[in-house]
Amino acid sequence: MNGIKKAIRGVLAFILVLAVLAPSLALAATGDVTSIEITNSSPQQMSVSQTTTLQVMAVIEGFDNKQDVTGGVTWSTSNAAVVTIAKGKVKAVAAGEATIYAQVDGAKAQLLVKVQDKIKSIKASPNSYNFVKGSESTLPKVSIVRANGKEEDVTSEIVWTVSSASAVLESGKIKGITPGRVLLQGKYGSETVKVPVAITDEITKVEVTPAVMQLNIKKSKALKVIGTYANGKTINLSKQVTWTSSNNTVATVKNGTVRTLTEGQATLTGTYQNQTIKAEVTVVPLLKKLITGQKTLVLSPQASTTLSVMAQYDTGKTTIVTSSAVWSSTKPSVATVTDGKIVAVGKGKTSITAKWGNKKVTIPVTVK
Repeated sequence: MNGIKKAIRGVLAFILVLAVLAPSLALAATGDVTSIEITNSSPQQMSVSQTTTLQVMAVIEGFDNKQDVTGGVTWSTSNAAVVTIAKGKVKAVAAGEATIYAQVDGAKAQLLVKVQDKIKSIKASPNSYNFVKGSESTLPKVSIVRANGKEEDVTSEIVWTVSSASAVLESGKIKGITPGRVLLQGKYGSETVKVPVAITDEITKVEVTPAVMQLNIKKSKALKVIGTYANGKTINLSKQVTWTSSNNTVATVKNGTVRTLTEGQATLTGTYQNQTIKAEVTVVPLLKKLITGQKTLVLSPQASTTLSVMAQYDTGKTTIVTSSAVWSSTKPSVATVTDGKIVAVGKGKTSITAKWGNKKVTIPVTVK
């Protein structure tokens, strides 16, 4: 009798060891698998060359909770040219659709996989932010371009995160909490788009230099913009102000630099935070030289003559500037000049000069 009891104890101990060392065997012995499901039951979106790992959970008799049976699944695919599957790892091969099948004992589950061409690029609009603490802005729109050249708007599918607590994400918006720089990151599948965010204190005053300028055609001029904070500190905002031109055919502004195009006038309006600044630009042709009808003059005493002066520009345009030129004579005792009218006074030689703008023309005069 004692021998039988010892034999039973030995068998029980052996079963206990098997249960400890091989829980999967003990699990299988508990009950049958009644159903299984692939945890991602919605269609799987993938791009060519992308991989992902699937998990299978099972309802098993004798267990209250679903059990992970991924390791015991028999996998198959409806189209290996589109996706392959091995040990739960799916690889996208080519654009198209395929169904992944999972089987454990008699239980089955399936998952539709949609594969699109590989993403060539991803971009956000706007691609950067600059705003005041306490203010907020709508999150960027995001688009992707696939290898086949097709562009898609994926804004609604982006998962956004921020790099620090200086900003928070709320209801589709980013809000600045404290001054600093934050990296806003949007994830779409395996792709990530990064948007730098600068959060600043409030600017109370903005000034631009020069506020009034005259430039020639096809010339450039950098605008200097200085902002002042409430505490009196200043910051150079020259590259951060957003500019518009009242006449883009006359002058434009890009990255804080004015570029002139044609003759005319334009008002440049800059905005930063809630501040507005203006700069006036007049575009004029470049004065090349002054021209007179006479190169030399010979007069008799008391004789007189009138000279006209014409301004010639780089555009080929000419203008009569006789009355607005500044006239002078090197020897008024020989000849005088007023608004281009030369009067011979006494015998001798003199030079008559007309100045206009940054140019001048000189005419030798002899009185005899």
